[in-house]
Amino acid sequence: MAHKAYLKFKNLLPASLKEALSTVNQHFFARRTLKRKYGSWFEVDWRKKFRTMSDEDWIRAYDDVWKNHHNDCLDETDSTLVLEAISQARHRTQKPITDILEIGCGYGTLAMAMTKAGYTVTCLDVSPEALRKAEERARGENIHITWKQGFAENIPFPDKSFDVITCCHTLEHVKDLAATVQAMKRVARTAIIVLVPKQRFRLYAENYHTQFFSSQEDLIRAFGLARYECIEIDCIEHEGEFQGEALFYVGYVE
Repeated sequence: MAHKAYLKFKNLLPASLKEALSTVNQHFFARRTLKRKYGSWFEVDWRKKFRTMSDEDWIRAYDDVWKNHHNDCLDETDSTLVLEAISQARHRTQKPITDILEIGCGYGTLAMAMTKAGYTVTCLDVSPEALRKAEERARGENIHITWKQGFAENIPFPDKSFDVITCCHTLEHVKDLAATVQAMKRVARTAIIVLVPKQRFRLYAENYHTQFFSSQEDLIRAFGLARYECIEIDCIEHEGEFQGEALFYVGYVE
């Protein structure tokens, strides 16, 4: 509740004042605050190191996140938004949609919602620990989902394997944005649905974000698809871990 109140207050401030306060925090307080809050498992200098980390170190870092921190950015509002976008994609393209690949499934919230809605869902995540938790959760509700460990930059499926790709609160975590986008476009038959925070780069933050989208144009340009819809949404009232402004993108694959 206090965090939501702070976000609402911050949004009322002039952009120049918000930027000034952020600069002061980054310079004097942010790094020390993160180390004190999370301890040794959290890589406070992630944005300085991620480009040179091995795949093994990358996997280990995200496993540590899931072992030490509950990280479900999605809530029911997000799942409803995605399901509506899938339905609209079916109507607009007049193509059947049955098979969905979720990239960065995390705790499995969206994957379970899509499966309950009647879709056949496959999940890809870099973290074996996240997949273990998600699979255990789905099994508890007798929900069948296919789970696969791997990197978004190198999706381990053939071309045009899935009608729709969903990627919610994950694109901001990838090491190579261009490679990830190309991989998503390669395996999608109909549409790509993306939800990312609307953020500017900050060196120190309570996440492992590596890619930053400060405007709709950043996301539109990244995919380069001729047919798309992109809107800004306000997630401050959401119950998931992420609370703030976000960008919601639906791109149609020709």
